[in-house]
Amino acid sequence: MPKYCVYCGNPLKSTDKFCIICGKPVLRDVQKPKIVQKPKDLIKEKVREIKGEDVSSKIEIEEYPVEEVEIEEKVEKKKKAIKEVKVEKPLPFEVKEQMILYIEYNDMQLNKKLLVEKLKEIQKSLEDPRYDVDQEFKKSINVKIEAIRTLINELKQNEIEVKQKMVEPFIVQRIKDDIDKRIFQLKNLTKEFKLHKINKETFESLREKYKQEKIDFENEREDLISGMKLWIKELNIEKSDIKAEKNLNKGRFSAKEIEEEDYKEKDKEFEVKLKKIDVKITTLENLIK
Repeated sequence: MPKYCVYCGNPLKSTDKFCIICGKPVLRDVQKPKIVQKPKDLIKEKVREIKGEDVSSKIEIEEYPVEEVEIEEKVEKKKKAIKEVKVEKPLPFEVKEQMILYIEYNDMQLNKKLLVEKLKEIQKSLEDPRYDVDQEFKKSINVKIEAIRTLINELKQNEIEVKQKMVEPFIVQRIKDDIDKRIFQLKNLTKEFKLHKINKETFESLREKYKQEKIDFENEREDLISGMKLWIKELNIEKSDIKAEKNLNKGRFSAKEIEEEDYKEKDKEFEVKLKKIDVKITTLENLIK
């Protein structure tokens, strides 16, 4: 009986190992898949064997290809993995509120730094010869200096108000302290039990109590850190978007689509935005520690 290539239909000789048209290997007789018994049937068979019954006459073994069994095992493993995936819990309102206060406080520190730099830059104009002879120029410089000093003073006042609302240390650190405290209590409890200062019943009762409290604190801390890391991830995405816009602005200037003044103004805006996002990211990373 003539053979044909299953890929391109070219007639083949019995001695051909590869098709001369498409170059693909010639398929030989495919081995039949190995069979395995269903786990339930194997159990039934073993039980009847122990009882001394004739297994072959009472059980019809169903044949399952090994491939199908492997697929079923993979599906079960995947289902198990999906169940084990931890669901992200939203950060409690009071925790997020505290995080925002910490970010706001550090953002004020940045704004104050930027204003001080701007003040130093404007104060250079005091050395300009026009300052002594041009009244309008002098007035303009004085107004700018006074305005910046006013803003700096306002920021200092706002810092005090925000600082008063901030709970220190941050909750993640407080929970870490609670975990360390439970670890110490467990060690001390064991020590006292070995020295026969407490009886076995008290020891076991307190040990279970401290262990459970430690586990609860660890879970709470893990949930908080997980939520904060998710926020950091979102901020990094936002940072990447701003960098892309900044590069686009630079490209537009290089292509002479915008004037140098517009480019520099926009570039400064992007720089400030990036600094503010960096402040948020750094604040959250420090609060996780």
